[in-house]
Amino acid sequence: MKATKVAARGPSSSNRGLRAVAKPLVRGRAVGRIRLLVVVDATEASKRVLQYISRILTGRDEVDICLAYLTAGLPPVLLETGGAELPRREEQIEAHMRSDQRRWMAVGDKKAERILDAARTMLLRGGVAESTIRTCVSSPLDARQAADEVLLLARDQQCRTVVVGHRAHTWLRGLAGGHLAEQLVRRAKGFAVWVID
Repeated sequence: MKATKVAARGPSSSNRGLRAVAKPLVRGRAVGRIRLLVVVDATEASKRVLQYISRILTGRDEVDICLAYLTAGLPPVLLETGGAELPRREEQIEAHMRSDQRRWMAVGDKKAERILDAARTMLLRGGVAESTIRTCVSSPLDARQAADEVLLLARDQQCRTVVVGHRAHTWLRGLAGGHLAEQLVRRAKGFAVWVID
């Protein structure tokens, strides 16, 4: 990687006190900030991912980290009602279902917040700058497969690299035919995927 040459500014310059910073070049183009989407859960595999990220990114301010948590989808019982013949009764049943959905999602939100806070704390203790860390959570209302949801989050957060633990998110194995890491490697066209073991 080459660095651009920066002309030194003397004291007579109008930009006194400002320092010019060289940006690295890749094939003649300046490289901007690198953004990583780091998918976390409460497993040991996710802890290893966070330890690894901390080791390689300590002191590197040009890398942004978006910690992502995948919320489980709503259970089928909370997606549809049996209905009713009378419109008024149908409205009551649907209102009750929406209330149950909100309660279920509130529990999921608390779990996501707890896991993301713990992940952020691990990165901070590892020396990663707080200003480079942000978080995002998938919606339990989305019916996408987990790998597709991760790639959607990566696009939304403008992350070109996805980082995941090899044995993290084991609850997905039965649902989608393999670990999340395996699914991402197969589907991640246009993204780099780091699988940490």
